[in-house]
Amino acid sequence: MNRTTSLSAFQRPLRRWLLGLALVCAGFAASAQQVPIARLNLQQGTVSVSSAGDDRWSAARPGRQLAVGDRIWTDRNARAEVYIGPAALRLDGGTSVEFSGIDEDTVRIDAGRGNLQLSVRDMASGQRISIVTPNASVAIGAPGEYRIAIDEADTTTTWAAVASGHLTLHGQNGISQLLTARQQTTVSGRNLTTVRTTRSQNSSFDTWVAERGRFEGQPGSARYAQPAVVVPPAALIARQQQIEYEQAQQQEQWMQQQRAAQAAQQQMDWQREQDWRQQEEWRRQEDWRQQREWQQRRDWRQRAEQDRWQQQQQQQQLQLQLQQQQQQALRQQQEMQQRAAQAQAMQQQQQLLQQQQAQQMRAAQQQAQAQQQMLRQQQEMQQRAAQMQQQAQAQQQALQQAQLRALQQQRGIPPQPNQPAGDDPRRLWTSPDSRQ
Repeated sequence: MNRTTSLSAFQRPLRRWLLGLALVCAGFAASAQQVPIARLNLQQGTVSVSSAGDDRWSAARPGRQLAVGDRIWTDRNARAEVYIGPAALRLDGGTSVEFSGIDEDTVRIDAGRGNLQLSVRDMASGQRISIVTPNASVAIGAPGEYRIAIDEADTTTTWAAVASGHLTLHGQNGISQLLTARQQTTVSGRNLTTVRTTRSQNSSFDTWVAERGRFEGQPGSARYAQPAVVVPPAALIARQQQIEYEQAQQQEQWMQQQRAAQAAQQQMDWQREQDWRQQEEWRRQEDWRQQREWQQRRDWRQRAEQDRWQQQQQQQQLQLQLQQQQQQALRQQQEMQQRAAQAQAMQQQQQLLQQQQAQQMRAAQQQAQAQQQMLRQQQEMQQRAAQMQQQAQAQQQALQQAQLRALQQQRGIPPQPNQPAGDDPRRLWTSPDSRQ
């Protein structure tokens, strides 16, 4: 409550003071606007003007007086010619200028965009025309023909050309560049950096400028002011009013800055409160986000665990199936091996049987052969035994005979002739086989 009451008590006298200051400034502005410094001499196409302190535009009429703060605009394919004392300012289509100031020796013109030509027939010593572009200030202090253009695509680039006379380009930090007759340049930025660009020429505007120059050279043509006078005398009279008007504007700007500072402070306070609320909201959102992330992570872990368990179950099932398949394959392999072993055993048995049969056959043959050999041997032995028996019998007979002869000799019996062997009575009792 105390703060609101103090602000209201402070604002009431401040408002009354600002209202009086605004009325004074309006009076100064009205008196300043009444001092003409230029005149619209000729126009072609749509040309618009705006008075100082007024944002409204109106159609221009030839002969209109132009004062400090007035602006002029030429539409597309339009032309305009403005007399400033002994100088003629010609504007191409799409050009905007403002007569921003005047003092004892200088007329200042702000060129925001477009293409313009300045023809100065005469100029008193020390007087100048200053044309200010977005990146440079062009000071013209001698009679001559001058061309200035601001690039539409890049308003920080200015092209300046001097047909006759001389001009000086001024940038920031005291940078300047002098152009004399038949020189031109293109500079970019407030450091007046020279750039190499090919500028498209407007032949129609050049033709129109040349025609206006020939017309001014004819007898009977006149300028807006007397030769060698750039600043009108009426402007010198109103200079003090303009200074006061500028001081009032400075005071108004200071008050606006103060109000802007208060508004900025209030904005900062409001912004702090908004920031605090935003931080609180951000904290709540951050807590909710963290809680949501925690829940999402928990759900994700549960889903991951479930997925992992399912994967493990699937892997186990796959492993079981694989083991079963392996066991089945092993059983099949074992069965095949058993079958092969059985087949091999049967084959081996058949081979053994065949071998046994062959051996038995060989053994039988050998046995038969052995029996036959034994029979032959027995027969041979029997024959040998028979022969030996016969020999023994023969020897016994011979022995008996020898004994008989010896006995006969002992007894003195004469020996008897030998009887034939076939007459032996014991031989007659032998078998036919033994006699072989």
